[in-house]
Amino acid sequence: MVDTLEKLNEKYDKKFNFLKILSVVFDEEALQTTITFLYPYKIEEISKEDREIIYNYYKDYLNLKCDLKLKFKRSFLDDRLIIDEIIDYLKYNKKAIFPYINTDNIASYYNDQDVFVSLNLNQDILSMIDELEFANSLKSYLEKKFIANVKIDIKENDETLPENIDFEDILPHKLEKTKRYEVKIEKKVIGGDIMPKPEYISNIKSPKAAVILAGVLSNKNRKTFIQKKGKNAGKEKSLYTFTLKDKDAGSIECVYFCPKTHEKDMEALDDLFMIICLGDIKHGINGKLTYYIQKISIASPIDLIKQNFEMLNENKFEHTKVVFPDIIPRNQQANLFEVKARYNDFIMKNNIVVFDIETTGLDPEICEITEIGAVKIEKGEITERFSSFAKTKYPIPEEVQKITHITDDMVKYAPRIEDVVYDFYEWSKDCIISGYNIIGFDMKFINKVAKQINIKFDNEIIDTYIVARQSSLRTTNYKLGTVVKALGLILNDAHRAYNDAYATAQVLMELNKSK
Repeated sequence: MVDTLEKLNEKYDKKFNFLKILSVVFDEEALQTTITFLYPYKIEEISKEDREIIYNYYKDYLNLKCDLKLKFKRSFLDDRLIIDEIIDYLKYNKKAIFPYINTDNIASYYNDQDVFVSLNLNQDILSMIDELEFANSLKSYLEKKFIANVKIDIKENDETLPENIDFEDILPHKLEKTKRYEVKIEKKVIGGDIMPKPEYISNIKSPKAAVILAGVLSNKNRKTFIQKKGKNAGKEKSLYTFTLKDKDAGSIECVYFCPKTHEKDMEALDDLFMIICLGDIKHGINGKLTYYIQKISIASPIDLIKQNFEMLNENKFEHTKVVFPDIIPRNQQANLFEVKARYNDFIMKNNIVVFDIETTGLDPEICEITEIGAVKIEKGEITERFSSFAKTKYPIPEEVQKITHITDDMVKYAPRIEDVVYDFYEWSKDCIISGYNIIGFDMKFINKVAKQINIKFDNEIIDTYIVARQSSLRTTNYKLGTVVKALGLILNDAHRAYNDAYATAQVLMELNKSK
C-alpha cells in the first residue's frame, strides 16, 4: 500500500505526502474495504475536497469490486500512548521476553515529530534477542502507528530475573508503573518493615493485594465482636475502623482486625497521626473499596509530609503543547488605503477571544470536555482559529454523540484536556474572553480544569448571550441559533465548538456595529 501513496503523491505533486496508511481491512460480509489514514496532529483536518480526491483515486486505482470507506485519524504524540504501543508490540511479538519487562525498563520522549525510545534490559533478556533486528522491528512498528521518526536505544542493566513468573505477571495492568512518593518511617507499630514507598490513594481503582498507602488517620473507632470460627471461636476480638487521607485528595476507609497484643498500640494512635500501612484492597460490606490492614508504622510529622506533598503537587503537571492555532486570512479591503471603522471602540480597540466547548453532559463536576473551539478578534477582524478535541476518561453518552456528532473514536487519540486548556490559557492571555452563555456553563468546565493545573483565567469576561438580551434585538428566544438567524447570519453544523464560536463572534461583532 505504500506504493499507492507514492503514486498518489506523484499524481498530485506531493500534496498528500503527510499521510500514512494505518490499516486496510476487508469486511467480507459487508463487501467493504476500509482504509484508515494517519495524518499529523498539527494539521487540523482533511478537507472535504481532499477526501474526495483520495477516495476517487483509490477507487479507480484499486479497481475495487466492493464498497470503499476511508477513515482519517490524527496522530497525536504522547509518552503514555507510545509506551502503550511498545507494550502491545512486546505482548504479541516478543512473548518470550514480555513477562520480564515492565515500564521501569521503558522510557520515551519526543521532540516535534521525532520519537526517542530507550529500553533498559537485563543481560539474559538481551541474550534472547537479536538487538538490531529487535530495534528495527520495533521502529517499523511504531512508525506505522504514529507520524514520527523513531529512534531506538537499547542498553544493558545489571538486574536479575525472577526465578518464577505467574501468568498474572504478564497482564497489561502489571506493566503500569505505580506513582509513589517519599515518607520517613519514624516507628514501627504493628508488624515489620514496610517497603517500598507508598502510592497515592487516588490510584486505587480496583481490588489489589499487598498495597502500601500513607496518610493522615481520622475517625478512628473500636468495635468488638465474638469470633464464630477457628480456634478462638467464642472469644471477643477488637475491630478498628478509620479513614486514611493523603494530600493528593485521596481517602479510603480502613479496617484492622486487632489481636489483644496490639490493642494498646491501636489506642495510642490518635487522629492526625501520619501513618504508613500495608494491606489488601477489597470490596467491603458496603460494596466500596476498603483497605484491610496488616502492618502499621508511624511516618514523618504531618507538617513535613504536607511540605513534601505541596512540592509534589507544584511539579505535578508537565505541559506539552498540543494545539497550534491557525491564521485566518484577513478580508481584502476595497481600498487598502481606506480602513473604515464598521464597529464601535469595544470591537476595534480590544483583542477578544470568543470560544465554545462541547462536553459529555451538563454537570462540570462529573462531565468532561470533548472539544474546545475559539476565534480571536483583532481590530474588527477574525484573525486566528483555535480548535482541538480532548481525550475523555469515560465513554461519551450516546445521546450526546447524537447532538454533537463527536464519537469516542474521534477523541480516542486526542490530547489531554489539561494540555488543551493550558494552550488555550496561553493563547487567550491579555484578551477579553467571550462566548455564548459562558458564565453559566463553559467557564465552569474551563475553571475546573484550570484549577487542577494551577492556572487561573483572570481575563475580563463578556457573555454574548447577555449582550444579545440587553440589545435592541427582539426575537422569540435568545438561543444562539435563533439570534444568528435574526441577525441574518449563518450557523453551519451547530453543536461543534469551532462553528458555534465563529457564529458567536459574528453575533458579538454585529451587535457592536457603529451606528
